[in-house]
Amino acid sequence: MPRQLPQPSRDSINMVTVLTALADPTRLTLMRAMYSRPGPADCAVVAEAVEVGAPTVSHHYRVLREAGLTTTTVEGRRRVVTIRREDLEARFPGLLAAILTPDLDAHLTHA
Repeated sequence: MPRQLPQPSRDSINMVTVLTALADPTRLTLMRAMYSRPGPADCAVVAEAVEVGAPTVSHHYRVLREAGLTTTTVEGRRRVVTIRREDLEARFPGLLAAILTPDLDAHLTHA
């Protein structure tokens, strides 16, 4: 039976905590990899986007979940991660698109 790891409620998601979590380049890469996929993704598959060891990836996933950015579901030995798009859009409209759109960096460097 799948179980969901603890995460903050929608109302307790804090902008400073979200932005702090996304300030790390590895976490930003993980979030962009997930954002480009529709729906849930296997944590191991998404982790292929970064070049760090498994314990470090687990740490980054935990920070993202505790910041309220993702939901992690445990299915046996497998962990499935999903961006909390609906919750984040309700709290901070447009934030995910503004930060996670891949072309944003190109626009900023050419501005």
